[in-house]
Amino acid sequence: MDWENAPYILKQRLQKNISTITYILLSPPILLYVLIFYYQIIRGEYYYNIAEQNRLRIYTLNAPRGNIYDIKGNILADNRPSVTIFYYPIREPNPNEIKTLLTLLPQSKEKLFFAIRTKKILQLADAVDRKIVFKLLSMKHRISNIFISTEFKRRYIENENFSHIIGYIGELTLNEYNMLKSKGYNYSDYIGKQGIEKSYEEYLRGKNGALIIEVDAKGNPTKILKDLKLSGGDNLFLTIDSDLQNIARKSLASTGKNGAIVGIDPNNGAVRILVSYKDFDPNVFISLSKDERKKLLQDRNLPLFNRALQGLYPPGSTFKILTSIAALNENLVSTEAKYFCSGGFKLGNKIFKCWEKNGHKSIDFFNAIRLSCNVFFINLGLKTDIDKIETYAKMFNFDSTTEIDLPFEAKNICPSKKWKKEKFKSIWYDGDTASVSIGQGYITATPIQMALFASAIANKGTIYKPYVVEKIVDKNGNIMYQHTPVKKNYIKIKPEIWNFIHKSMIEVVNSGTGYAAYIPNFKIAGKTGTAQNPHGEDHAWFICFGPVEENKIPDLALAILVEHGGKGGAVAAPIAKEIFTTYIKNKNLNIELKQKFYRETQEYGD
Repeated sequence: MDWENAPYILKQRLQKNISTITYILLSPPILLYVLIFYYQIIRGEYYYNIAEQNRLRIYTLNAPRGNIYDIKGNILADNRPSVTIFYYPIREPNPNEIKTLLTLLPQSKEKLFFAIRTKKILQLADAVDRKIVFKLLSMKHRISNIFISTEFKRRYIENENFSHIIGYIGELTLNEYNMLKSKGYNYSDYIGKQGIEKSYEEYLRGKNGALIIEVDAKGNPTKILKDLKLSGGDNLFLTIDSDLQNIARKSLASTGKNGAIVGIDPNNGAVRILVSYKDFDPNVFISLSKDERKKLLQDRNLPLFNRALQGLYPPGSTFKILTSIAALNENLVSTEAKYFCSGGFKLGNKIFKCWEKNGHKSIDFFNAIRLSCNVFFINLGLKTDIDKIETYAKMFNFDSTTEIDLPFEAKNICPSKKWKKEKFKSIWYDGDTASVSIGQGYITATPIQMALFASAIANKGTIYKPYVVEKIVDKNGNIMYQHTPVKKNYIKIKPEIWNFIHKSMIEVVNSGTGYAAYIPNFKIAGKTGTAQNPHGEDHAWFICFGPVEENKIPDLALAILVEHGGKGGAVAAPIAKEIFTTYIKNKNLNIELKQKFYRETQEYGD
């Protein structure tokens, strides 16, 4: 064909066809290069990771949680080693190897044959006896396809005694896993569910180890590439005194009633005692016994319910101290005030009874506290009015939580005219004020709040934030956290009022309704309470603090509640005596040890 003389239209058509053919021929290589660039460069890292995941298998080794100690260094929670045997069929097993394994681990027969058949790594046994472990180690040259791993399981040394302080751990739920997987949690991990275990999870947790195993194209393991060592969690030192905690629980349990006891150091807010009874053994949640867990959940005594932090109860006559402080500090009455008690107080159509059926007759302020006269304090409350009572209740934290470093604390109920209007769409009556003034009616508080109240009376006005963790120490002995006392509020009350309140509360124990707490030559200031309960017998209260010494803040303030216990002076006050008796013994022992140490250093030199 003569290209030079070809028609123009023909030339154009031929060039177009050639261009089309060129595009068709060049498109696949170009597309291939684009795909290679995209998958190798842009998405290269992503697909590399997928390939690595197909090539590798990771098996997590759980790290031991940090230990928990009391204030004296006694271990409350630690970890016991638990040996786990894994089978990974990297090499073809021989009959002798299988026979030896079945001799040592006869219960693992099904798992062993399943692992051999499927070429999958399986856990043959856990919590293996040390004798069997030694035999396996001695035969390692004859059994090539096993891996012995030492893991750690939580152990609670004191069983029930500290259950509501320490709490317990449990397996992650699906919701928890979805929320925490970004923080490195695996679905099979354990996590703190209650108490200290939950509040300080990030410190206690530790860092898990892992086995990284290479597998072939069929998923069969070929060799262990890495054995990443685990790292234990940090250790917690609590403010709790084990001796006081144990005697408190024992005394409360001996009543045969449920209840709670909280002890706080008025000097800084440190919690020395926190008992909720009935309680539970947190080791149940480690043993994986579903039957035992089911029993706890079905127990009518609600052993998992932390009464110290979650139970809301009318404070009863213990609240009369607050009514007294409000009336005196507002100059509405003097300490010389007197009212007549006939055994009851009539308000409208209702009669408020005094526990003394025959009445206390003409009774002054001091003896009204000592003998807990209802009629006196109803008169006092009506004179003070609910607005003033509410103001002082808020000062003493009755409208809030204590913010203790434990989970799930309930909020106290501090009633007022506004509160009742919003909640019940009703006005406030004088009868409501009469009830609240003696700790009944709408007012409710937790035992931890009542202990905080007793603590603030003891130190004359300082509200500390209660706490149970004194310090956190890592595995190398470095202090990660040291608690500093936090003042939530300071209530400015006239000094003479504090002196009167202390003097009156001391006499409650010396010769009044709290005499059952009396200890010779050891001053305790207290106030009994009997809280009416629509669901049964009255609840028994006793708040107190001691030792009361001039120009010195007491060491311990207590709030004791016995559910359906009846009168506080008869049931709750004796428990305080038991606790302070133990306190005295320990203090005297410490003095003797210090004196002995001093004598020895003098004898042998510094």
